[in-house]
Amino acid sequence: MKKNVLLFLFVLLLQGYFCQAQKKDEPVAKIGNAVITADEFKTRYEFLPHPSMTHKNADSLKKEFLASLVAEKLWALEAREKHFDTLKLYRNMLKPLEKMFLRDALFKQEVESRIKITDLDLIRGKVRAQTTLKVLIISSVDSSESYTIYKQLKKGASFDSLLKMRPDYAIQNEPVPITFGKMEDEWMEDSLYKMKPLTFSKPMKNKNGWFIFKLVDKINLVPGESSSAPGNVKNIIKTRRSKQYGVEFLTRLLTGVQLQFNERIVTDLPDRLLQSFKKRQEINPADSANLHFTEFDLGYLSSLYGEDLLAAPIAMFEHDAPTLNDFFYYLLVEDFNAKRASKQIIVGLLQKKLNDFVQHELIAREALRRGLQNLPEVKKDMQMWSDNYLSQFMKRVFVDSSRVSDEDTYQYSLQKTGNQLTGLKVNLVEIFSDNLDSVQMILKKISEGNDFKYLAERYNQRKSTLTQKGEFGWQYTFQLGEIGKIAEAMKEGEVYGPLKVEGGYSIFKLLGRREAQDSLKESFQASQGQVKEELFVKRLYENVNEGTAGFARKYGVSFYDQTLKKLSVTEVNMFVYRFIGFGGRITGVPTVTPNYEWMKNWQNQKKVLP
Repeated sequence: MKKNVLLFLFVLLLQGYFCQAQKKDEPVAKIGNAVITADEFKTRYEFLPHPSMTHKNADSLKKEFLASLVAEKLWALEAREKHFDTLKLYRNMLKPLEKMFLRDALFKQEVESRIKITDLDLIRGKVRAQTTLKVLIISSVDSSESYTIYKQLKKGASFDSLLKMRPDYAIQNEPVPITFGKMEDEWMEDSLYKMKPLTFSKPMKNKNGWFIFKLVDKINLVPGESSSAPGNVKNIIKTRRSKQYGVEFLTRLLTGVQLQFNERIVTDLPDRLLQSFKKRQEINPADSANLHFTEFDLGYLSSLYGEDLLAAPIAMFEHDAPTLNDFFYYLLVEDFNAKRASKQIIVGLLQKKLNDFVQHELIAREALRRGLQNLPEVKKDMQMWSDNYLSQFMKRVFVDSSRVSDEDTYQYSLQKTGNQLTGLKVNLVEIFSDNLDSVQMILKKISEGNDFKYLAERYNQRKSTLTQKGEFGWQYTFQLGEIGKIAEAMKEGEVYGPLKVEGGYSIFKLLGRREAQDSLKESFQASQGQVKEELFVKRLYENVNEGTAGFARKYGVSFYDQTLKKLSVTEVNMFVYRFIGFGGRITGVPTVTPNYEWMKNWQNQKKVLP
């Protein structure tokens, strides 16, 4: 694999990830009383994307990432000192994450700990992976009909003739191929693999109905070939056992539980959510082509319902019923994504999310009852994510302190050299998506060498660039926010992403860069917007750099350069998402926006100090 190729891998977040050259808890940096260990650095560095910086070596990239990570910790420390961790908004945002980690811990305790895969399981799986079954299927929703057909077959009726008289035949012009792991029910697959060619099965029932199978043929693959790689065989078995044990546990936990939803709230929720989506599209027509639940919707719906209804129970629990407000924050973390503003679609999505919400709430409460919130791994996850969330609150402080008035803008425009707007302009092509599955597919195609512009034309969902096939056109970097700031450090042809942005994920490629200047000789009113934006970004990054350096002096920062240098990290960039037990997923680790330029301010301050 070439060193300069940016390869993205989606993998499950593995537990017990270790550092070979260093001990897991060896520090690479200290911030006040907090420590960034080699293990945390390695995990967060490797599980987040980086551009293929051909003009920077690996040590430089590690140092910049560590500086960004230190900045996150510094901002979190300052946020705690300002008591942001006591804010209702912060607590509400963190609550669904904590419940997610509690569910995952309970899943490990009740499900994963029970999974035992024997050598016999693996041998049987590998043998079946070498065999493809060809079957015909007669399906029915009625058990009596299915057994009537079975009796006819037992008396000598032709399976093929009976099938031709049924709707199933329309999609079975050819026998259906069955490979190892394809069927949802392991017991049903076991039955099929035990059958002899040209025989038929007894009626079998699963959640989709009743089925009678005829085994037409067994095709043995060439030795060495397989429908499933050896590693996949084990994963298939593990996934099936997980599902089996998970269903068994949930049946025990939820049997006898009868809950009712608050009809007063639930009845008009689809209309109000649809109203919020349409309002957001009016305000920002350039928003994603899909509709997703965002902080805008949270604020808009909160204003519609008011505090009393937000605090009202959305489901009738016997004690401490979850509220409408809890459900809204749940939707921020969970994947709520509508293809279009249709009430029918919204109703269907809300029904599913409401059921998931109640089930997840009951599972989390069982985990709390068992005290799983005290497990080291749960505490570790909560610490990492709470630091990240608190740092985002501090970012809002920096943004608010960098606001620019019209008078500021006017005075700044008078100082512009030669009445010119100057700076770096870039031309980017972007693929924006609000769906992690789509991101996974897109990154795989990029790693396989597909043309980025072709992929942007086909998969980009940002409305404002659809007609330009994902291309932004030449713009100053200060006009592009975090994307522009990252683009400043990129070279032509480099790809970055996915970057978490409002409403989804951005993957972008730098097509070109150039220093530019544009005349401001037209009236001040005509150019005020651009100048104001430039001044705001200038102030923001000055405040961020000076403020972060100040926090470093205040709390104390130590870097362990030799430990960092010896730390081995893979050159393969990975974007990881973590599957949560009993349903759900999040990014494997919190995203970190590049933020390392504060180091210059900090080092200069240290030189000045006696």
